[in-house]
Amino acid sequence: MRTAHHRRGFSLIEAVVVIMVLAISVPPSLQLLDSAASTRADAINATRATLLGASVLEHVLADVHSTDPGLGFTALSDADAYLNTGGSGLVARISGVTGGYASLGLDYSVTIGPLAQADGVVSGDPDFDVYRRITVTVTYPSAADGTINMPISAIVAEVGP
Repeated sequence: MRTAHHRRGFSLIEAVVVIMVLAISVPPSLQLLDSAASTRADAINATRATLLGASVLEHVLADVHSTDPGLGFTALSDADAYLNTGGSGLVARISGVTGGYASLGLDYSVTIGPLAQADGVVSGDPDFDVYRRITVTVTYPSAADGTINMPISAIVAEVGP
């Protein structure tokens, strides 16, 4: 009468097959995970850039509608003074908001366009050239593309009485 013999462990062939399967499947899986992490980081940075750009633009829009001395639509006629005057310029006033983004590698710039018509064309006629295009460009790091520039624009006009 024969007795049943129970095997324990793996044979050498089974171990080699497992190692081969792992060697073939792990590298593509790691590349996929790396690509997913890069895509996720880019999405997070794009969201941060959008928030920063919108925040800066909201401050500019609030300034355009402000009745405080040194603000209002006319303050935009001297872009450098509006943006960079120490202590009272836009950059100084919003540094508390933008500082956290700077530590994450995000930067911004504000461009104030000339007086123009609603379509952005400068006609030279002061009756029609009553608008300005404000563009906030946020620069942020990208895991895939190095650096990305995200412009956000609005057209503003002086508020009537």
